[in-house]
Amino acid sequence: MYCSSCGKNIPDGSVICPECGKSTVAQSYIGNSFNDSSVKDKIGNAANVMKRVPTRLIAKIALLAAIICFAFPFVSISCDASGYMNSFKDTDEDYSMKVTYKGYNFIFPSTIDEDNTELSSGFDKSNKADDDEDEDSGVESSSSKKSSGKNAKDEKTNGWLIAVVICCAVGCVVLFIKSQVWLPLVSAALSLAGIICLLIFKSNFVERYVEGDSKDSGISIENFLDIDYRYGFVLCMTFMIIGLVLCLITFLIDKFKDDDEYGYY
Repeated sequence: MYCSSCGKNIPDGSVICPECGKSTVAQSYIGNSFNDSSVKDKIGNAANVMKRVPTRLIAKIALLAAIICFAFPFVSISCDASGYMNSFKDTDEDYSMKVTYKGYNFIFPSTIDEDNTELSSGFDKSNKADDDEDEDSGVESSSSKKSSGKNAKDEKTNGWLIAVVICCAVGCVVLFIKSQVWLPLVSAALSLAGIICLLIFKSNFVERYVEGDSKDSGISIENFLDIDYRYGFVLCMTFMIIGLVLCLITFLIDKFKDDDEYGYY
């Protein structure tokens, strides 16, 4: 090695230059850190390993899977009003119900019907008695009223979930374009936007679908409800996060390839 102060050839590993007496520790560390190629080799090896992982393909599948999750149960609302109902009646009937919505039900409210609702024995008996009374009086039965889906059709489409579907679909399509290195960043941004929209949907769900109904009826029912975000919602969020991460990795891999071709590494 050479002393940077006097330029003399000195033994390797010398802490003090025997010629000029100045320290060589700092200059040796700095010189080796910038000239050592091991760091570059490690970066190159890591990039080569990631090149063998089809991150772009997996990101496409993840974003498509997020859209498919809208066909699964998204949110369920359970209500147990047994204590409240039995306080007016001398019975011990189970007055509980569960309404399960799939993701597409919020986008197409007209698809919500009686199949989304599970009623307990107490409600079933009440409905049966009402149906028998309606048949005798010639009035439309409660089951036919339920199947008409009037309330569902009156409900507006949830724009936040439409935005989630659009973000996933466009983000997936962009990944098929390989002409520009920065395009995976666009898919990553769309994935992030979809995640934000899904979180907004969750944050205003109670205000839109629960409090609105209770205000219209004049009855506060929040204490009887249990809202559960089902596996459709969880999987949709998970796949979008996976898509976001893989889009960023795809960008870094493509960027490294581009820099490697121009001899930056």
